[in-house]
Amino acid sequence: MARVRYVVRCLLIAVVFGMAFLFTVRPGEATELGLAERRGLKAYQEKIWPDQLAAIQAAAGTPIEVEVHWEKLASRGYGQYFLEPEWFTNVYFVPLSKALAEVGRDDIGREAIKAKLKRVVVTFDDATAPVSTYENGLRFEDGTLTVNFRPGENASDVDWRVQAIVALLEKNL
Repeated sequence: MARVRYVVRCLLIAVVFGMAFLFTVRPGEATELGLAERRGLKAYQEKIWPDQLAAIQAAAGTPIEVEVHWEKLASRGYGQYFLEPEWFTNVYFVPLSKALAEVGRDDIGREAIKAKLKRVVVTFDDATAPVSTYENGLRFEDGTLTVNFRPGENASDVDWRVQAIVALLEKNL
């Protein structure tokens, strides 16, 4: 009888933890954002994003569409960090503007950007975003550069991200 109770107890624990696992929200998943995340995104979009977008456009030397999947970048429970440079700015936007400036440092690079780079998509997919092998988080197809990094992770790796973006752009432009 004790063995049966033990097995039943183990099964109940497994079911409870299994259900908790099923309902856990992971960063990058499409979910309805909480109030803190919506406030954090709005504050970032109003206070920081305009300057970051201007820096990206200036570095490119030509108007480029920049599409940011804000809902995917906004991890639940982290809204209070969105204004910190370590969350979005140093992970996505500073490396992007620095890489574009490096590629467009001369007439040849500026002409290549203008001719072949039409759009940048900034996103986060938990299943495919690298922790540190940044070239694995980049894709260039049909004039679109897709940047898929982990928000808030290894924010000090700006130069590594820049190198990965530059390498991909120079290969494809």
